[in-house]
Amino acid sequence: MIKWLSVWWELLRTSLWPVPVGMLLLSVLLYDVAAWADGVVPDEWVLNTWWVRSGSGDDARNLLTTLVSAIITMSSVVFSITVVALSLAANQFGSRLVRIYMADIRTKLALGLFVMTVFYCLLALRMVEKDMPAAEIPHVTVTVGLALGLTCVLALLFFLHQVARSIVADEVIRRVASELEAHVAGLPPLAAHQRAEAGDGALPGDFDARSAILTSRKEGYVQAVGYDRLVALASRHGVVLRLDIRAGDFMCRDGWLGAAYPADAVTPEIAGAIQDTILIGARRTPTQDIEFSLRHLVDIALRALSPGINDANTALVVVERLRGALSHLMGKHIPGPVHRDGAGAVRVVGKANSHAGILDAALNQIRQAAADQPAVIIHLLGAISWMAEHVQLPEQRAALLHHARLIAAAGLRGLDEPRDRQNIEEALVAAEHKLEQVLRTRARNRTMKSGRGP
Repeated sequence: MIKWLSVWWELLRTSLWPVPVGMLLLSVLLYDVAAWADGVVPDEWVLNTWWVRSGSGDDARNLLTTLVSAIITMSSVVFSITVVALSLAANQFGSRLVRIYMADIRTKLALGLFVMTVFYCLLALRMVEKDMPAAEIPHVTVTVGLALGLTCVLALLFFLHQVARSIVADEVIRRVASELEAHVAGLPPLAAHQRAEAGDGALPGDFDARSAILTSRKEGYVQAVGYDRLVALASRHGVVLRLDIRAGDFMCRDGWLGAAYPADAVTPEIAGAIQDTILIGARRTPTQDIEFSLRHLVDIALRALSPGINDANTALVVVERLRGALSHLMGKHIPGPVHRDGAGAVRVVGKANSHAGILDAALNQIRQAAADQPAVIIHLLGAISWMAEHVQLPEQRAALLHHARLIAAAGLRGLDEPRDRQNIEEALVAAEHKLEQVLRTRARNRTMKSGRGP
């Protein structure tokens, strides 16, 4: 249930309309409060306070009418600027990065403030008649409308400042990297005894012969898998499930989700309940899918390295942000594919993920695109040297060493400049030396700590 809520929250968070609609409804509440205040505030105080007094009925109506016209004009400017910013982001960084702008709460608050002000002033206009005497005018209501209008002017200045910053490449990369860092931070810490379990060995020997295939009823991306519900369901009905998908995979209608064992225990009701635990939607979400944010960072680097843009410096910034996130990932435990019930029996074996798989998603495409960019190749090798300091497991070291050699080979292939070749070879040697040294150093430190222990 929590994963389902996370998916829906992600959809709302990356939509422009919820906050403006909520603020529009808030304007009704604000209007009611202002109307109540007009009924309880003494008329003498209102008429003797210059910043509350609104003049005659004509003056109040003219003020509110002017505010509505001005704010509608300003709103059109804000919406136009938003569309232009989204267009620039799509052209420069890729259309998938538009969601970063749509998730920015400051943009939605600015849009919502304009909508809220226009709607409030329209409601206030209904209370003010043309020939209404000054004693009967809802001065507090009109004054609140004026305050909202002045706030919109300040919000427009802030919005322009925010948009100007948001289209800078470094700022876009920082936002995407922050989302990735938050996802990595949510993973459990890596303990010395934690290892990925072997999914194939956990299945019964005759699983393939006696299992029933489970198919998808929908087409789209797997957004979340309710593993806890699957374990409870499998335990209750005495079955073992193998999932061939994980969050982020694309499913065709009637495609194979996995299999259930034994086949004679799988009724149509059970199969339907299993299908209901896998949420499939029109788009990928970061829920359970750490490669989602990785892909956005990689997209920025690929577009920067494309012949049409050819901005190697932007790719270097992406590599630095990837280095930071992947370094933190080395100290995190990636949940294994095997899920057990309360009695310790294997009930669900999912599609495995690993540190090596995440490194592949982060580095492979950048390496391929940067093969003719020695500066990026050298920077990638330097990033691996820095990441080596955070290695915790032998498989992490092996994956980094594998990528270091692939990156160096890609850079050396077809490169004729001797100095560039020498720099790449030196960077590879430095990375290999750091990777060779790190686990030995960690083992020695653990030995020294255990020797000083009680």
